[in-house]
Amino acid sequence: MRHLYNIGIITAATLLSLTGCEKENDFLFDTENGQLDCKALNVDYINRHTRATGVNLSDFTVNFINTETGATVKSFKYAEMPEIVTLPIGDYKAEARYGENPVAEWDSPFYLGNSQFSIQAGKITDKVDPVECTLSNMRITVNIDDLGLGILGDDAKVVVKAGAEGQLTYDKTTSGKAGYFQFVEGSNTITAVFSGTVDGEFIDGETRVYNNAAPGNAYNISFNVNRPDNVEPGDIDFGEITIDASITIRDVTRPVDPGEPDDEILTDDMRPVDGSGDEPGPGVDPDPGTDPEPAAGPVITPTSEGLELNTPYTITADSKCEFTVTSEKGINAFTIVIESTTLTPEELESVNLSDHLDLVNPGDLADALTGLKFPTGDEVKNQTEVSFNINEFIPLLIGLGSGEHKFHLTVSDEDGTTTGTIWLKN
Repeated sequence: MRHLYNIGIITAATLLSLTGCEKENDFLFDTENGQLDCKALNVDYINRHTRATGVNLSDFTVNFINTETGATVKSFKYAEMPEIVTLPIGDYKAEARYGENPVAEWDSPFYLGNSQFSIQAGKITDKVDPVECTLSNMRITVNIDDLGLGILGDDAKVVVKAGAEGQLTYDKTTSGKAGYFQFVEGSNTITAVFSGTVDGEFIDGETRVYNNAAPGNAYNISFNVNRPDNVEPGDIDFGEITIDASITIRDVTRPVDPGEPDDEILTDDMRPVDGSGDEPGPGVDPDPGTDPEPAAGPVITPTSEGLELNTPYTITADSKCEFTVTSEKGINAFTIVIESTTLTPEELESVNLSDHLDLVNPGDLADALTGLKFPTGDEVKNQTEVSFNINEFIPLLIGLGSGEHKFHLTVSDEDGTTTGTIWLKN
């Protein structure tokens, strides 16, 4: 079997791009069927970051799908493929796959590749062009580290959500373990929420959001915990400790030059929820005599009296929580992640909502969001000014009793991403 790439941790591969190079077969006079010569059929895959998961070519499944009807005419394990396959005449897609594409599961890569070919009566298709079979879900690892200070409790964990409904909890025992999340078109946000005891203090609900998730990428999220004497610009200060969150992203769907470092970072646009981006975090002054550059991206402005982002605000039955978002280039992403001691995911589900709201791509939540007077879809996408409020949540929050509630906002345009938190108490 021919492998096109086998360098380091990459197995670059190819799969079946079947084109119609055919020859007459004097021994076949069947007017309804033709044949495919499978000896020329290569199934390989790009395997840049999943070698430890035990992916084996023998376990790939190859389906021959009639493109007109969508029916799978024949299916084989790659290791059990016969030399010749007889198929009814027609146009086909040869699809190779590995795994089941779970919503969220440990060590479960999903590979997929396909190409088109035709079967003609009384002829054998005996040449096939290679096509790559690539990772088609998202690989996410989380590292939780106190940099050797010994201040991180065993209860430290990070809850990661991605795709439409995917969720996995990472702790010290699964630090560095690969979780795989199904990619759903339009649901391109990853959220990571840290909680746990650090230096005797329990920290709950520190959230990081990434908005440009795509299938075939490997995401590594790091939460590094420091004491104040280790504070660096860009860290987020939580009193006695700091937590610095970052994300590195690698494209695992391409072959890599053998001289390229394996840990090359292709992009990194994880931004802290407080909107500080790469600017110095709270409690860290910028260089004396310099004015900080204004943050690129949309601007989130509270319009209700007394309301500020990232600042606790005590609500009553008469409170208003209203905002305006402005963008010179037009908004292309707007998500809200809800953390609440009383408005739990179960409570939200009971009113047809989720703790992750996507106003640009609302999906099945569109009607519920409209009922709560949120703008959605084209009312948000590409708009230069959008007004929204969470007034409809206030009676619900008060009715559930005393609690603390955070609505983490992430808004993007071509210039960048802005984040901020609506922090309510009652």
